[in-house]
Amino acid sequence: EGLWRRSTRARPGSMTAFIRAEGLLPAHEVDRIVRDAPTELIRFQDVAAAIPIGDRPTMGDWLDRFHAAFPDGRRRDVIALAA
Repeated sequence: EGLWRRSTRARPGSMTAFIRAEGLLPAHEVDRIVRDAPTELIRFQDVAAAIPIGDRPTMGDWLDRFHAAFPDGRRRDVIALAA
């Protein structure tokens, strides 16, 4: 129930259900993410924990690197979709 904090008739409460309902990703990709994300997140956290806090990138730095991966036009589409 975390996406909008509650389910409604127009939108489900979970992001996974919303992505499936809107067809934002193919079902096999959603299934892969659901299957692999927990172990990938734990591995990421283990690696991050080994880096001293002062040496870790800030959230702003991380977002800048993330957004740099998208061409300008696509980035606006992704931002609009997130809003």
